Amino acid sequence: MRSCRKVRRGSGCSSQPRTPSNRSIAPLPLSRASASAVGSSPPDTRANARREAIARLREAGIESAVLDADLLLAYVLGIRKEDVYAHPEPVLSADERAGYEGLIARRARGEPVAYLRGWKEFYGLEFAVDPRVLIPRPETELLVDETVRRLAPLDSPLICDLGTGSGAIAIALAVALPRARLIATDSSTAALEVARANASRHEVRERIDFRAGDLLAPIHETLDAVVANLPYLTSAEVDAGGGTSIEFEPRAALDAGADGLAVIRLAIAQLLARPAPTDIALFECGPAQARSAAAELGAAPGVRTDIVADLAGRPRVVVAMRVAARR
Repeated sequence: MRSCRKVRRGSGCSSQPRTPSNRSIAPLPLSRASASAVGSSPPDTRANARREAIARLREAGIESAVLDADLLLAYVLGIRKEDVYAHPEPVLSADERAGYEGLIARRARGEPVAYLRGWKEFYGLEFAVDPRVLIPRPETELLVDETVRRLAPLDSPLICDLGTGSGAIAIALAVALPRARLIATDSSTAALEVARANASRHEVRERIDFRAGDLLAPIHETLDAVVANLPYLTSAEVDAGGGTSIEFEPRAALDAGADGLAVIRLAIAQLLARPAPTDIALFECGPAQARSAAAELGAAPGVRTDIVADLAGRPRVVVAMRVAARR
């Protein structure tokens, strides 16, 4: 095998024989991109902007730095996240660069990606979200799964979603159970504006009756089912949430008092005080509250309870069957 010895600038190591004239070969000119890069800062390509954003988010302690940087870059460019990986070489315009840097700065301060983009995916659907409503969490999909599984055999169940927020649960149920009728309540009229708009977007507005009020207070109909993802963080947990999404979300949608059960406990009391029984009630709870909530429901006559664990094996959804009024 030939060895490659040092040669003069402009020549190279080649397996081709030298030309008979023995003249040196002139070097190829630098490409425009290479020439402009010499002695200057790296170009504002997608790849470089992404690399800088990841470093900034990691420095700020954002655990999902890579994913967040990719999602926000794709959002600014109006492309899919996959296209950020597939085509890293295009150069960002000045407006794109400024927009991206602004979003990264806000994310570094803890503002949630869902608020920065203005939407969040839940149960395969996109929901508009802003600081008026809690951001739907992936773990809440278990609540929808259990409700759909248990109510699918019914012809036209009447379901009430307590504390609907963005409307994610009620709308996901309306899509998954096309014969179901729904009532969705919330004490926040601002949240109900977001929920109604989301229902219209997913073309289920006519099947969901949105009502302002405290939990079950505006409900007078006999219900087949109640579903609820109510606040279950303790006040201490909310106070300690600075620099996370908790700092930016409505406190009323998170804070459930000293033990994380204040709002769920009120909903249970209202449910058991209703004159007509409800066949089934499903409450999402924190792992620390699930057994207490199940015990409180199970203490009522004629009520059987079950606790459904999430994918991590933690108690997550409390199910109460045949919830009857206290005598």
